[in-house]
Parts: sequence; C-alpha cells; structure tokens
Amino acid sequence: MIKMYRFFLILLASFFITFNFTAIKKAKLENEVEEYFRYLTDTIYTYQINVFNSKLIKGDNSKELLIFNKQPIDNKVKDISETIDNFFYMINENSIIKGNLWSVANVYPNYMYIKPYRNECKSKVDERKNIGNQYFNFLLKKENIKRNLERYNLIIYRTMRVEGPFFQCKTNEKLITIYYPLYLERKIDSILLLDIKADFLNDFFRNFNHKNMTNFKLDKAVKIDDFIYNIIAKQKYFEAMKIPIKRSYWFFSLICLVVFTFLSVVYEFILFLRKNINENKKDKLTGFYRKDCFNDNNRIVSCLIIIDIDYFKKINDTYGHQMGDYVLTEVSHRIMATINKSDIGIRWGGEEFVILVDDIVNITRLHLKLNALLHAISDQKICDIDVTISIGSFLSSSNIILSEAFKYADDALYQSKKTGRNKYTITAY
Repeated sequence: MIKMYRFFLILLASFFITFNFTAIKKAKLENEVEEYFRYLTDTIYTYQINVFNSKLIKGDNSKELLIFNKQPIDNKVKDISETIDNFFYMINENSIIKGNLWSVANVYPNYMYIKPYRNECKSKVDERKNIGNQYFNFLLKKENIKRNLERYNLIIYRTMRVEGPFFQCKTNEKLITIYYPLYLERKIDSILLLDIKADFLNDFFRNFNHKNMTNFKLDKAVKIDDFIYNIIAKQKYFEAMKIPIKRSYWFFSLICLVVFTFLSVVYEFILFLRKNINENKKDKLTGFYRKDCFNDNNRIVSCLIIIDIDYFKKINDTYGHQMGDYVLTEVSHRIMATINKSDIGIRWGGEEFVILVDDIVNITRLHLKLNALLHAISDQKICDIDVTISIGSFLSSSNIILSEAFKYADDALYQSKKTGRNKYTITAY
C-alpha cells in the first residue's frame, strides 16, 4: 500500500514537473518568435531610413542594379548597393530566418536592386527593359498598395503584404514573399521585397527543440502568410498574439517517463543512503540506535521509557555470553515489535534500553503501552529461559531536555527493581 502511494506520488510529481517544463519552454519559444520578428521589423525600419538618405547617382551596370528602361527618366538612381548588402546580411542572420533568406529586392518605377543576383535575373531584365514602370505599377495593383497615404488612415505596417507559399518557377524553391512599401512623406517611393524559404519557421522550431530538449511544432492548420502579416504588423508590444504552437503528446509522455524514472532512482538512492546512515548509527546486536548518537543535550522529550532486563548477569553466568547475546537480540526484537514505528529505540548500555516515545498524550495510553511491553517479554520463554524486564517511565505535559527526563525515568526504574521487578513505574511531571 505504501509502495503504491509512493508510486502515485512520484507519478504526480513527474507530471507536474513535465507540465511546468513544457509550459515554460513554450512561453520561451513564443517570446523568441515575437522577439526575432520584432528584430526583423526594426531592421526593415532602419533599412528604410538608410534608403531615404541615400545619394543619387547615374545609373551603372552593377549586378545588383537592374534597369527596366535603357535610360531612367531622370538618368539617376539611388545608390543603395551597400545598404541592401548590409540589409541582406542582417536579415539572413536573424535567428527566425537564419540562412533561409532567398533574395531581397527594392523595386523603383524604372529600376530595381536585387540581391543576390542569379542567372534567372538576366531574363527578367531583358523582359522589362522596354516596359517602363509597368512592373512597379503591376505590383501596386496586384498587392493593392496605396500610392498616397493621405487619403487613407493606415499605419505604415498595415500597408505590408505577405504572399505564399509558392514555388519559384526557375528553381522550384518554395518561397514566401513579403511586400513592404516604402513611403516618403506618405507617398510611395519604392517597394521592398523579401523572398524567404517557406520552411524557415520549421527550421527555427527544430533548432529551438534541439537546444531546449523539446518537440514543439508549428500548427499545420495555420495560414503562414496571415501569421507573418499579423505578427509583423503588430504594433503594441503587450498586445496578445497567439503563436500557433502544437505540443507533441507522445514527447510529453516520454519526458514524463524520463522524469518519473529519474525521480524514482533519486528517491530509492535517498532511501538507500538514509538506510545506510541509520544503520551506521545502530547497534549491530540489537538493531537499536547507539547511545552516542543521542548525546545531544538540547534534545527535548515529553515521554521516555527505560527498560532493563532482570537478572541479565545471572543469564550470562549460567548459560554463557553467546546465550546472553541471543537473549539481548530477542528482547530487542520483541520491544521493537511492540512499540510504534515513530518511537525511537536506543541501546543505552549493556542490557538497558531507552525508548523515546513520540505519540503518548495521556497516562492511560502509557499504562497500556508499558503493560504490553512487560507481557511481550514475559509471556513467552526465550530458549526455555524465563526472561522478564523492569521498566521506568517519565511522562510530562510539556517537553523537557532529554538528560532531565532520563533522571526521572531512571528513578522510576529503580523503584520497579526495588519493589519486585517484572513491573513498571511511571513518574508524571
């Protein structure tokens, strides 16, 4: 019954620890997702400022710069080559994306910057050289991007659009595109495009699980484009944002089993240590604690019993010390079987035992206990030897120090021996 109780107690503790562990890790994951997306929006904002402050140059033939017309209308473009390089690096190093950024483009009416330049970009340039600003207008119309925000009560972040996942036609790479309009004095200046590999969040979750010993997954039912839009467009830091995270129940059960096994081993190890420590404090012959383990002058008790085997020297002299040791062992076993488990039995010296009583609250119960001890020894012979004990006991309504209680009980024991033995005497204080 006790073992079953311990089993359920450890099982409950295992469930509690596992539940709190996963809850803490889930909260950590949610915070990290929000934090790194916030870094993403901060990086975009910084990039936007740098773009607006970029100087104008004559169009050149750098790989990043793709000109739609043979000559831009004003024969000048913004020099953002270095800015877009830094931006690409910062976005690709963001832990939420980490190596999953496919390309970055900044589209103007007559030209665009793109990084990295790929072979398929050449065909796009050839297609667009003679179409003027049609691609820029196409994006405005396709994504319903406003040219002028004066007429609309829109927060800048709410003008962003997210599309995907879709497959890139040349490479068959599964991508998600973020369209981020850049407004200067609330008028459209250019459109920033971020192509990100569609599995970037799954990669982030895998890395998190590896580092944190968890198995969280992104909910398959979630629309990834809507989720990205909502979390980037979120402006209030403390605004509630539900991250679509799913727990793995089989992994939860596995962790619970590991914790249960660990707690069980620790529990058994503690019991083993406790047993060995206690065994080292016990007298090998009787199994009672040794007197030297209870020489603490500050220990207090309210009830104490002293037991002495009657005529023990005569038993030794008549039957030998080996029989005397056997009698000591048998008497101690009978005493131990009679007292409560919460009581502490001490071999005080030779044939004398002290019992520190834990549960006696009144003299009536003490009488019953002492009487049971007398009969446990005298009612049945030990190897055909009549063995009896004398008992002295002390009972107090309040706790006193052990040394003082022992004196009262020892006086009571003396009275038991003086008036006939095989009896008990109680001193009430």
